[in-house]
Amino acid sequence: MPNYRNSTSGSIAANSTSVTLAWREFFNGGVGVQVTGTFSGTLQFEMTIDGTNFVAVQATSVTTGTVATTTTATGVFFFNVVGAQSVRVTSTAWTSGTATVTLAGLPG
Repeated sequence: MPNYRNSTSGSIAANSTSVTLAWREFFNGGVGVQVTGTFSGTLQFEMTIDGTNFVAVQATSVTTGTVATTTTATGVFFFNVVGAQSVRVTSTAWTSGTATVTLAGLPG
């Protein structure tokens, strides 16, 4: 089935694991990220314009308004990605548990 909503989800349960959303429409304004589950580790928000080199981006927590490039907690986040080829959430400093990450493209 086609991905008309431009979204994806996956599980992260180890260090250096990613959930990636390939960008279908480059003019989209942002990405919503929802993180659920029970885990101990850090998740980093990233994007790439050239399709190879990912860089950290600042995401805003929808519930607290905190702006950061990483999170260690569940929640809903948003970041701008105009011009990106793809975006991802990558695990670092992972200790235990599983995080479920859902990424959804948002119209600009």
